[in-house]
Amino acid sequence: MRKLFFASVAVFALSSAAQAANTSTTVQVGLVNGSSVSQQGLTNSTSSTSQLGIVNSATTMQGTSSASLNNGSTVNQIGVQNSATTGQVAFGNNGSSITQDSFGPAALQNNSASVGQLSVFGINGSSVSQTAH
Repeated sequence: MRKLFFASVAVFALSSAAQAANTSTTVQVGLVNGSSVSQQGLTNSTSSTSQLGIVNSATTMQGTSSASLNNGSTVNQIGVQNSATTGQVAFGNNGSSITQDSFGPAALQNNSASVGQLSVFGINGSSVSQTAH
């Protein structure tokens, strides 16, 4: 009976954690935009960052100091110089999407993206799209 009780408690704890979530949405419009998102803990984390400016910088860290269940991150940047960094650690799945579109004088245009993913039991997926005009 005790084993059944503890098993029930464990299942309840896992299902409760699965229902909790970290959610972040950032929208920035300006000359210089900077965003830093940190989502930690045994839950599902999702982050969306959109930036329109001359210089854009975005950093997203999910589960890097305390592993997540699943992570999803999206970064969209339009500017002359764009930089995005995403780090994800999860027991389940990691998904990252970075889209960068640069404009202006060719000598000044720059798109930079870096992604690091660690999944214990799941799947890692990463997409990076960079366009210079």
